[in-house]
Amino acid sequence: MRVILDELPTTLKGQVAQQVFSDLIESIKFFSDKPAAFLWEFMPKLKQMNFFSGEILFQQNDHADEIYFILKGKVKLMYDILEGQADVPFNTPFNMYVEGSYFGDSDVLGDLENEGRDGTAQVDAESNFFVITRTELMKVLD
Repeated sequence: MRVILDELPTTLKGQVAQQVFSDLIESIKFFSDKPAAFLWEFMPKLKQMNFFSGEILFQQNDHADEIYFILKGKVKLMYDILEGQADVPFNTPFNMYVEGSYFGDSDVLGDLENEGRDGTAQVDAESNFFVITRTELMKVLD
């Protein structure tokens, strides 16, 4: 099926992507002004994931490999002010992401030294995310 769709003109491909992913495009502002060619390449690479309140998406200093787009729910970012020097982290919230937002991009794209995530991400309400990995993102950007 993808081979047949690849033969379509770019504008028609973009219209297909806009139809198939209309809920996501309308719900997440990041996608609202993107050109058809970008939507065609980017949207199919997203993987849907569901999480429950209290789940940890990643820990501070973990290798950054995913960017998260929140369709439903919210996520709290916390920083361990003890920076791992104690058995139990002393996490202080420093940011909250809600429906329609995205996060992880600065860690994935800006962490050239591979120092890891800036904080711990904890799901704060039952959530539905779309996620793209660094590997898949680089395929789109090439």
